[in-house]
This record gives sequence, structure tokens and C-alpha cells, in this order.
Amino acid sequence: MMVWRQRFERCLTRGWYEGAGWLWLAWPLSLITGLVVRWRRYWVTPASLPVPVVVVGGITVGGTGKTPVLIALAEALVVQGHKVGIISRGYGGTVGEGPCIVQRSSPAALVGDEPLLIAQRANVPVVVGKNRYAAATALIEAFAPTIILSDDGLQHLKLPRNFEIVVLDGERRLGNGRLLPMGPLREPAARLDSVDWVLVRNGENEESAFHYQLEGFEHRHSAQVLAAEGIAKQWQGLRVAAVTGLGQPDQFFSALNSLGLTVQSHAFPDHHSLTEVDLATIAADVIVVTEKDAVKLCGINDERIWILVISTKVPKVLLRRLGAQFNQAEAVPCSTL
Repeated sequence: MMVWRQRFERCLTRGWYEGAGWLWLAWPLSLITGLVVRWRRYWVTPASLPVPVVVVGGITVGGTGKTPVLIALAEALVVQGHKVGIISRGYGGTVGEGPCIVQRSSPAALVGDEPLLIAQRANVPVVVGKNRYAAATALIEAFAPTIILSDDGLQHLKLPRNFEIVVLDGERRLGNGRLLPMGPLREPAARLDSVDWVLVRNGENEESAFHYQLEGFEHRHSAQVLAAEGIAKQWQGLRVAAVTGLGQPDQFFSALNSLGLTVQSHAFPDHHSLTEVDLATIAADVIVVTEKDAVKLCGINDERIWILVISTKVPKVLLRRLGAQFNQAEAVPCSTL
């Protein structure tokens, strides 16, 4: 079943970004998507919160780099003097409506892989739940943040927001520009005109671009850390496999190739939890996974596993804008949707 799902997802994604003609068969369904989007925007009224909310989201499906951006943004706002809290849907977890406070030791199967990674890396309170407004309310009651970051939630219209950031992939951009399922868009491309900021992974404009820094490799079993620079020499003669369940795995594979590594590439569906069976079938001396994959490896003691640690920085001009808008005692009124 998983094999067929992987093939279907790859075929669909390739069609979105290579302009496949057969996708016109899905045009009637995309019309329905457009009607639903417009209906929800007309009828759903945002609630109110006493704390400003910054939404970091996307209008395309698949990975664009929102999680590293959210972590970097949280760290920067803490430096500015804010008490930051984060809310997330908890996609991939079983928490449901929630809300549920994410602990560093929470199982990813309960709270979701991305919220758990954010809680571990950003070191700020994280609350998950399908109802993001309820999650934000619980976060305020428990931790009294001065600003809330929403992990995704651009389309969660009941959640009020004071600032919207959309994250795009610099190579894929908007694909064929069509709404789901004919294309990768959750909302029409014109939605970008109404957001406050657009960040582009591997972009060229310094006001919108962000790039990954490869910090190094951490051995999951011993916590030994190896620098990214020179890793090809360290692992010379070893069979290296790159294994991941990312929405856009090519970014991961390319990062390893850029370090001079020749890797076997193994891509699973987005948010897939790697199992001992998955790893047992891989003939390699070294298995490299992402941090997002690593938080879901509870109970797996394969000593071949190394974790690629990355970070990013958001543009300084964005931080200045946020600092000017939110470094005040009281929240400004929520933006109109």
C-alpha cells in the first residue's frame, strides 16, 4: 500500500511542477476547491486574542522549510525580549482537537514530529491541537506569552493574526499555479498579495531569502558530533544512505551531495515514521536522517544512524519590521482577513 502511495505522490508532484497535461482531468475538482476557499473566506470570522499572532504558513502543499524558519524566528524574537509561545496543528499525531502541551519527551506519535522538533530546538512553549484558536487560548493561560507564532495555520481562518508570513521554495515556487488537486496550491496565487511577508528558500533577494546552514552530524546512539566540513573524508570507503520522510526529500539529498558524499537515496512519504523494518532493508554502513525523522525513532537502536543538523536565519529586515510592530506593551488590532 505504501509503495503505491509513494508512486502516486511522486507522479502527482512531478505533474504539478513539470506541467503535465493529464492534470486537466482534475480541473473540475480544482474549481470546487476554489469555491470552498472563497466561501470559507467570506463566512468564517476570526475570533480575538489578547496577544499578537504571527502565522508562518504556506499556500502550497509539501515541504518549503517552515519548521527551520519558525525555530529561527522564535529564537530571534526571544533575543528581542519577547516571551514566545508556539501553536501547531500537530499533524501526524493523534492528539486530535487538543489542546495538548508538548514536552521535550512527548512521543511524536501523539503530538506530531514538527511540533516536537520545534519544542526541542526552540526551547519555548509549544501547544498543539487541530483547533488552533483553542491551542492559542490554552497557551496564553498556561504560559502568558507576549507573542504567539503559529506553525502553519494560514488557512485556519478562525485564528486571528496580526502578521502573515508565507514560505515558498525558490526552485518550485507555485508549480503550475493551479489549485488542488490540479496543482499544488491550497489558495489562489493572488493570496500572496495580501500577506505581510514572503520568504523564499534559496532565494536571491536578501529581503526574502533564507538558506540552510549545515551544522554537522550527530550520532544518535552516542551523541558524538562531526563537522559537516570534511565529512566525505571521514566517511570515505563507507556505504552511506540518506533516508527520510520529508515532503521535499531532494533538498536533503542535495545537501548531502554538496558535502561530497555519494549516497543511496531512500524517500518515504511525508511524516512517515521510519521503522526497524525500513532500516533493516538498507545495505549501508551509515544511515543519515533529518532531525524531523530522528524525533520519531523512539525505540530504534540502530547504531548506523546519524542526524544531519541544520539551521537557518531569517532576513534582518523582517526582524526589524516585527520588532517595530510588536515591541510594545499591548497587541495591535488583528489584521482583517
